[in-house]
Amino acid sequence: MANIYTVDKGNTLAQEAGLARDLDRLMGRIVQYKAWIDTQTDQDLIDSGFIQAEVNLLRSAISDLILLETIYVGTATQSSLKDFRTFAKQLYPYGSI
Repeated sequence: MANIYTVDKGNTLAQEAGLARDLDRLMGRIVQYKAWIDTQTDQDLIDSGFIQAEVNLLRSAISDLILLETIYVGTATQSSLKDFRTFAKQLYPYGSI
């Protein structure tokens, strides 16, 4: 893998600060999306074009993501190994996560 980072204090701090900011924003988006999807019934989603299997996948994926968010903010722990990508990677079109 080619080195894409410059080794200097300013750049290193900027890179890490950006990663932390992006992660924090993403966790906030997960919470907002979970709040919205919880207002949608399965039938609401089916009426908008999903089939039940897709609805189940959406709900499973967001459950994993919200658990990851609760671990991130320190309101939950995970005592066993868990691949949080199990359902989410089925939603990602390229399957590379």
